[in-house]
Amino acid sequence: MTSNTDPPATAVSPAAARVLKLLDDSRLVVTVGSGGVGKTTTAAALAIAAARRGRKAAVLTIDPARRLAQALGVDKMGNEPRPLSAELTAPGSVDAMMLEAPEALDAFVNRIIVDEDRRQRLYQNRLYQVIARHLGGTHEYMAVERLHNLVEESGYDLVVLDTPPTVNALDFLDAPNRLSGFFSDKITRYFVKQGEERKKGFIDKLRDRAGDLALQVLGKAIGEGFVEELTDFATAFSGLFQAIHDRAVAADRILRSASTSFLIVSGADPVRTAEAEVFKATLERLGIHPRALVANRVHTAREGAVIVDEAALVAALAAAGRPADVQPAWEAVQATERLLSAVRARDARGLAHLQRIAGRDQLLVVSELDEEVQDRAAVEHFLGALG
Repeated sequence: MTSNTDPPATAVSPAAARVLKLLDDSRLVVTVGSGGVGKTTTAAALAIAAARRGRKAAVLTIDPARRLAQALGVDKMGNEPRPLSAELTAPGSVDAMMLEAPEALDAFVNRIIVDEDRRQRLYQNRLYQVIARHLGGTHEYMAVERLHNLVEESGYDLVVLDTPPTVNALDFLDAPNRLSGFFSDKITRYFVKQGEERKKGFIDKLRDRAGDLALQVLGKAIGEGFVEELTDFATAFSGLFQAIHDRAVAADRILRSASTSFLIVSGADPVRTAEAEVFKATLERLGIHPRALVANRVHTAREGAVIVDEAALVAALAAAGRPADVQPAWEAVQATERLLSAVRARDARGLAHLQRIAGRDQLLVVSELDEEVQDRAAVEHFLGALG
């Protein structure tokens, strides 16, 4: 029997219950969606919610915008796990990480290439340095490697992945296929030098395809040592080709696993809801079916909200010694209320749109806060929406 002193039970919405079950059952949860909708806050809150349910969780952001540290209220974050305080996560735990692609690539090389001389030769190669720090796609490729490492090798019950905004997230989701295709056996056999005789054969192949004159032009344009640099790079990198291919295949399998759950995060305004619908359709064409949709920062009329009437405003201004300010202040209050009513009506239409997109019991609504808060408070607000 419940005593009168017991706190009332908090009702959990069907959508919140669904999200909590996903946190209990999944090995990987991926948050995706447009920029500026609170995706990183959502990812942080999901990891903490899982920890509070007893799971050993990790949250990784591959969004270069670096918002995860801010959302969690920590000073600095990088590739290495940063444990959050037990006060925040007990009885479970959360390690937070932010992908730094150059450092992640170096760490991958360290794990795969055991020979110190080959490793140092690769680090010093100019092509490697360009790839590690400047080549487009390196960030997504290293995200694939880090994801595989966390899910398969690091002992976590759950990994929550915070992705970049929609377009870049699609690049990431397609990265495993692009990686496994590029680092195929055919590419490896073509580029990798096996000793000095193989080096000569490599140059001959270039000459066969481009001719001596073309090679001379290429050398003048890029540098006389270009072919040498390319060959040395391919030789030193050879130990990674198969490893990258294998990791890419495994990562694609992880992303499509039944134990992986995708959550789309959206706002309720017309632009965000349209983007969420397109993104959901795109994911489904890739064979990925989102398990839930989060409508974040929704403007709703909440119970207990203070209603300002003219009499109360007159009394407040009189108490402050400013009775002459009543008329302009009252006009400002009315204008603000009209604006809020319009925004609430807009968001109500947006929620109806998102409900059609999400399906039954799959739309979790998180209301907008009445005042500006620090990101840590926004995380706690999201946790409150989960019940």
